[in-house]
Amino acid sequence: MEVGYTATGPLDCTPGYQGLPGGVCPCPHYGYVFTGRVRAIYPGTNWPDEVATAGDVYFFPAGHSLIYEEPSEVLEINPAAALQQVMAHFESLAGTGRLAADGG
Repeated sequence: MEVGYTATGPLDCTPGYQGLPGGVCPCPHYGYVFTGRVRAIYPGTNWPDEVATAGDVYFFPAGHSLIYEEPSEVLEINPAAALQQVMAHFESLAGTGRLAADGG
């Protein structure tokens, strides 16, 4: 498992998942929201959106897209191998400028 801290302004991560299997995040996330609001949507399923706000503990299973709906500070615990797959993908996109162009 890996522990991470995210501090971000409003951010829709959906464009960044393009190129991953199913176009969604393959990493489940366990977390705690210090400030802000995080929405998990589950494209291609009938699962309802899940929203975690300040003070919430959450679990978002693999197969989601994350949207930080407002400035947020979040602590996450993630399976290391799945997180490394996502981070390597995002790093490859960062070099192309695609994330900035898509708002991510």
